[in-house]
Parts: sequence; structure tokens; C-alpha cells
Amino acid sequence: MRPLIIAILFITFKISALSQTFLDAYSKYRLNKASVISNSKTRKKLKSYIKSHITELDTIFQGYKAKTNFDFNNADTLFLIYDAPAESPFTSDILIWSGKDTISYKQDFETIKPYKRIITYTSFRQATKKPGGFTVITERDSLITLVSKRDYTTIDHLGDNQSISDGSYTNIYVAYKNNGQYKIESCSPKEFIIIPTFRKK
Repeated sequence: MRPLIIAILFITFKISALSQTFLDAYSKYRLNKASVISNSKTRKKLKSYIKSHITELDTIFQGYKAKTNFDFNNADTLFLIYDAPAESPFTSDILIWSGKDTISYKQDFETIKPYKRIITYTSFRQATKKPGGFTVITERDSLITLVSKRDYTTIDHLGDNQSISDGSYTNIYVAYKNNGQYKIESCSPKEFIIIPTFRKK
């Protein structure tokens, strides 16, 4: 009986060790990236933000699961886009999708202490008014398509030949499961603007 109990405990431990949630992997990945920052004040501030953001995502994921029964925290693949204005990199438009479900929200903060975070659910896709007889060639959806294809080379060059002072900082993360563990890729291109362009039909 004792060997059987030990065997069951071993199997349970092995399964739990092999299984990993997205937020566990994402938190570790982001904090490890922050650890290499040489300025201690900046490093501490960024780590604090990352930890609070992980809590934010956990709350959002749990709320979404309660409503839809879809668990982002254990999805096979996740894509994340953070689009932050240059003047305020700690506030972002955030898009998270799995190929099955999508969450889109705007992250902001109160301007008075204790500076509580404000979450507003809103569409990441900006409404584009196109003239009659024309079709849209580039818009914010173009970035979503590139991320879905994991075309980091093209994304890294979106800011080429642009001279701008008020664009957006974009950070992209792609996570996918491999043998129960999440592998995470990231891309942080230089500041750029995607300007809607049109072509006559």
C-alpha cells in the first residue's frame, strides 16, 4: 500500500511540475528581463509595475473565465500587444487573443494618490473612415496580422523612414505551449505610427 501511495504522489508531483500556467511563465519572463536593467531605481519601479500588472491580468482572466468558461491562463497560444503613448509608457491599449477568444482594454491610472489603476474595456481596432470606392491597405489591424504570423522582422522595421516625436511604444509577446511549458517570444520595435492608407477598388 505504501509503495502505491508514493507512486501516486510522484505521478501527481510530476504532472504538476510539467504543467505551467501562462501567468507563471509570463511573470518569470518579464521579471527576468527587468533584472538586467542597470539603474536600480528604474529596475525596482519596473518590477513593481510588472507584479501589479500580473495581478491585473489574473483578475481579468478570472473574470473572463467566470463569464465564458474560457481560461486564458491555460490557453495553448496567446498573443499580446501593448501600445503605449510615448509620453506615458505605463498606460497602454492592450490586446490579448488566443485564436479562440479576445480581450481588449485600455490601462490607465488615477491622477491623485493612491494612483489606482483604471481598466476600460474598449476595442483595440481603431475605427477607420474610408472614402467611397476605396479599400483599406494599412491600419491598426495590419499589426495584428503581423503578430499572428510572428513576422517580427517586418514589425521591427515598421518605423523605418519615419521621423516622429509622438508615436507609440509597442511591445509584443507571443506565448505557446511546448510539452506543458510555455515558450515566450517578444518584440519591441522602435517607435512608429501606422497611418491608414487606401487604394482605389
